[in-house]
Amino acid sequence: MQYSAVRRIAQTGERFSTLTSVRSPKAQEAAILARQATASWNWVNSLRAREAIAGYFFILPTLLSFLVFFLIPTISGLGMSLFDWDFFSDPDYVGLDNFIELSQDKLFLTTLKNTALFALFATAGNVGLGMFIAIGINSIKWSWLRAYLRTAYFIPFVISTVVVALMFGFLLQESTGVVNYYLSRLGIQRIPWLSSSTWAFRSIVLIDVWKHIGFFTLIFLAGLQAIPSELYEAALVDGAGRRVRLTRITIPLLTPSLFFSLIIALIGAFQVFESMYVLTNGGPGDATRTVVMYLYREAFGSFNMGYAASMAVVLFFIILALTITQVRLGDRWVFYR
Repeated sequence: MQYSAVRRIAQTGERFSTLTSVRSPKAQEAAILARQATASWNWVNSLRAREAIAGYFFILPTLLSFLVFFLIPTISGLGMSLFDWDFFSDPDYVGLDNFIELSQDKLFLTTLKNTALFALFATAGNVGLGMFIAIGINSIKWSWLRAYLRTAYFIPFVISTVVVALMFGFLLQESTGVVNYYLSRLGIQRIPWLSSSTWAFRSIVLIDVWKHIGFFTLIFLAGLQAIPSELYEAALVDGAGRRVRLTRITIPLLTPSLFFSLIIALIGAFQVFESMYVLTNGGPGDATRTVVMYLYREAFGSFNMGYAASMAVVLFFIILALTITQVRLGDRWVFYR
């Protein structure tokens, strides 16, 4: 409203600006006011322009990151999936042949199954255990102990995945590993943690949960702290027990945090690579080989870029479909207070 008023005064003042040569004091005063109004309007315009330019500069890094690291690679990958290209020769357009070959590739179907199973168990472990650990930490009365546990659970998350994989590779060695050493002292037979197709997959899921559970614990702790204490006080007055308060207040009001955690955990689990690559390199056999590992081998081992790009496209649309499904279903069970 103030800007429009200044603009109207400025437009009116332009008509009075021709009166500067008139000797009447009133006319001269009107001309001075007109010049002041015009200057004010120009200043408002320049201020708005400066604010707009500053805003664009603030969002420029994010826009550049989005363009360089997401939009351009996505479009390039979609285009590359339609070609047969090995880095060294000219690309050869093959249409949908890469996707047809992919649908008949037994190894790709195996890696897709491994990835889906890993995503299922890792997501359940990270989100489920993270929520109940957060509830347990939040119920502790001593603030120093809560702070200690928050830090202790979060530290593994900030450690590099490669470092974590190397550490557990040393701990879980079948013959010289620390874990099997103490198991043998207890009379338990040594377990082939990383050399058995059954145990290797379980071990990597457990390692992933150990590393990422602290992140999801913090997410749920933030959600718990946002729940008003008055709700618990009213429930206590009504005689509600601990289980009733958990199922009727805590968990329903944690559903936004649960919804966010499920989406983040699922997207991350479908892109798992480093831990399996360092610990087992996809073995034994192909028991721990994932889609991203197979993609990496085809792209940078066999230089079959078009075929690898078609895997990336399929994985992208699987993750997109699962995310959209979660968002659609979230309207039915997520409670926003």
